[in-house]
Amino acid sequence: MTSKEILQIRNVRYFLMFRSSYFARFYYPVFTLLYLDYGLTLSQFAMLNVVWAATIVLAEVPSGAFADTLGRKRLVVLSSIVMFIEIAMIAFVPTGNPTFVFVVFLINRVLSGLAMALASGADEALAYDTLKQQGKEALWPRVLQIQLRIASSVSIVVTLVGAAMYDVNFMASAYQFLGLAEPETTQDIMRIPVYATLFVAMVAIYAAFSMREEKKVIPSSESKLASIMASMKLTLNTAKWVLSTPYVLFILLYYSLFEHTSRMFLTMNSQYYRAIDIPIIYFGFIGAGISLLQIILAGQSRRLAESMAPKTFIAVMGLATMATYYWISLGWSIYGVIPALILIFIIMTMNIFISYHLNKNTESHNRATVLSFKGLMFNLGYGLIGMLYAYYYKLLSQNYTEEQIEQHIDFIASLSSFFYYFTFLFLAISVFFYFKDKKQAIF
Repeated sequence: MTSKEILQIRNVRYFLMFRSSYFARFYYPVFTLLYLDYGLTLSQFAMLNVVWAATIVLAEVPSGAFADTLGRKRLVVLSSIVMFIEIAMIAFVPTGNPTFVFVVFLINRVLSGLAMALASGADEALAYDTLKQQGKEALWPRVLQIQLRIASSVSIVVTLVGAAMYDVNFMASAYQFLGLAEPETTQDIMRIPVYATLFVAMVAIYAAFSMREEKKVIPSSESKLASIMASMKLTLNTAKWVLSTPYVLFILLYYSLFEHTSRMFLTMNSQYYRAIDIPIIYFGFIGAGISLLQIILAGQSRRLAESMAPKTFIAVMGLATMATYYWISLGWSIYGVIPALILIFIIMTMNIFISYHLNKNTESHNRATVLSFKGLMFNLGYGLIGMLYAYYYKLLSQNYTEEQIEQHIDFIASLSSFFYYFTFLFLAISVFFYFKDKKQAIF
């Protein structure tokens, strides 16, 4: 089946549109810098991301269960609307009062986490079950490959434009061409990428409303209560099933470790690039290069995920990730971009591997709930590493002078924590896996 024929399937088409527009954030190339320019500190930035993760932890699995019982499309639509609201908050917040700004960003992180939890699992389950109903579920890795290529293509534009929007020199030229007063600092232009993201959020809303699902009839308040109770029961039953199914449990444990560690680092990649002396205007070119590599290597990632034995795959990816974090911790100027690119390829390949094996071993009736557990375990890890990093960085930075902090020496010194954190947990999970596997083969 060709890619064009796959795109003819309605829910698959709008799933791809929803995913690519939902994550098309023009401020992502300068994510950390944006927060700092709004007046927040690096420790506050880390803690706000902990709040984001904690919100998802609380809402993730119940939302997945509600998707399985009340309707998946409803949650995807609600997610897109909440996302629009949370972006609008930071687009228009006044910056005169630092305390007020922090409170607004705190609410923003809660809403962002809620939006992420509502969509997580529901959109993927809609698309996958549409394929399954047509007897085409074997095409799912192809859909993921197409999604990766579309998202990467969109990301090329978003990262190039987003970084340019945040570069004072570039925007000064643009303002001059339009006959406007030239900006002097990034504070003068920092909202422009947010405004652009707000516009793209409307595309996600359109895609969410365009999905189709057989309506779940809820005739009375009594049946609504029964549906909610059924959702909670499904959540508990799925939790028991995950914990009692070693294949799924270890897939989720490894996924969470790889994903939350890399996400924490990549969330701060703009600060990392600045620390290794890369000008802001080049952030977009780096992001575009990453997206281009993802497009080129998407097929290779899929083939690795499908063809390698699970044990071998996880071992190879684990060792490669350790080496990559060690390289990152060296803080090499300019050349430090290379391990960041390698890390992205590793995570891209790992995500295809996880989605392929998890969907393959999950029944349709609780697919969204299981996929929500996937998000839950990631966000538990993300919240943990966020708290640990915020505390560690705060202690570490006290040993450096203001001049050294301005030169980002303290930030570079903090990066070794990623190597030690990942290595320790990877070995711990692997030892646990080894003893479980000896009793009964897992993979």
